[in-house]
Amino acid sequence: MKKIPVGATIVHGYRYTFTNAPALLKTIWLPMVLYLGLGIPTLHRIGQLLTAATARDPSMVNLMGPLLFLFPVLIILSMVQVTAATELALGMPIGSRFYFPFGKKLWRLIGGYLLAVVAIIALALLLFFVGLLVSLVLKGQSATVLSLFAVAVILIAYGGVIFMAVRFLFLLAPASITEQRLGVARSWSLTRGNFWRAFLVSLAVFIPVMIIQYALQFSLAGFPPMSPGASAEVAKAARTAWNIKMLDALAANWFITLPAFVLVLLVYFGVGCGVQAYAWRKLTEDEGLAPIAGD
Repeated sequence: MKKIPVGATIVHGYRYTFTNAPALLKTIWLPMVLYLGLGIPTLHRIGQLLTAATARDPSMVNLMGPLLFLFPVLIILSMVQVTAATELALGMPIGSRFYFPFGKKLWRLIGGYLLAVVAIIALALLLFFVGLLVSLVLKGQSATVLSLFAVAVILIAYGGVIFMAVRFLFLLAPASITEQRLGVARSWSLTRGNFWRAFLVSLAVFIPVMIIQYALQFSLAGFPPMSPGASAEVAKAARTAWNIKMLDALAANWFITLPAFVLVLLVYFGVGCGVQAYAWRKLTEDEGLAPIAGD
């Protein structure tokens, strides 16, 4: 059974991103511009929705309507960027300066993600009903037993969701694009015995992106409120107020938010697609497939 080389995969992802940043930007700039052009103003609308929801204002229905349309559009634009960045990382030719993959590769990728999400939701529901059934059996037990059971169910649920997400999604993009099929089963097969390796590589991608994102949020909106000793309702209200302030600050300071988000997207798509392409190549190198970019 082949193993993903964790250190080499992470190094390749970051080296590939920093040495190919201009080419990456050239490849994904069009869907990125559309994504940010729609996404940054949407932040203010989400803040308005939270404000209306907190005040139980009926206007929240009107605010929700455009968001229900925008979210699928933003998801599709994200998948367009994933498709283009993965093709570049795999060494596929990108001919146009206005590249916008909107064909079968994109829809196979979206279909794979939807199938994986359905499977993960099905698992979560199954665990919920099993937990509910067992809680009925344990009814009348001590509070300690019930608390231990609740903690165990939560840990199993989170662990199961993370396990399935990594197995289904880690190699979904390169498998879908190179093999011209829904890559869910292929990703699951290739990551067999590689969960922890794929999980560590994923953390190496997400943690720096989260650091940049939180640094941006804290610099514009300050730190989230700490409410020691406050009731759960008061703490929740304070947290919601900070979220509204943060979203409004991100939208109002677009001249700071925009370049920061460009950096976040370049790191996320560059490193994320780079490590997936490299890991996919290492797991399939005996199949005679084309070498990946920068390999």
